[in-house]
Amino acid sequence: MPSEHHEHHETQHALERVFSYISPGTNEGISFSLSRVTDDLFADSFLAGGDISLFTPASHRGSIRSQLSNGYVLAGGGGAPAEFPIDLSVNLGSGRAEGSWTLPDGTAQAPHFGLQHVETLDTPEGVRILFAGETTSDDAVYSLALVLI
Repeated sequence: MPSEHHEHHETQHALERVFSYISPGTNEGISFSLSRVTDDLFADSFLAGGDISLFTPASHRGSIRSQLSNGYVLAGGGGAPAEFPIDLSVNLGSGRAEGSWTLPDGTAQAPHFGLQHVETLDTPEGVRILFAGETTSDDAVYSLALVLI
């Protein structure tokens, strides 16, 4: 089992890799998927995704922010999932993510959570990096996947 020091090192290495990819402004972008799981699958658990390649070069490694991204909550009685806009930002220095969205029932949320690296896959189509949410500000479980296109 990896130590906390090793996990922190791997997370920092993954965040540095994202920074090195997006900071020169020469790459196409970064896509993301975010899953949020709570005790109510049909009210406030969701799957979201979109583009997260708005880069701001501030502090150590800067940050990335989503644009034109949506979340989807499953309908309890079947049918199409309910769609809503989502904003997500990731501080590449601290490894903290912050979200902002209003669920289809009108509940506004602005959680934040730390990131812990889970796995990185290098493929011909791009680099895929998976993070787990850690030390969340709410009772949800998060996972964040980034695809460096």
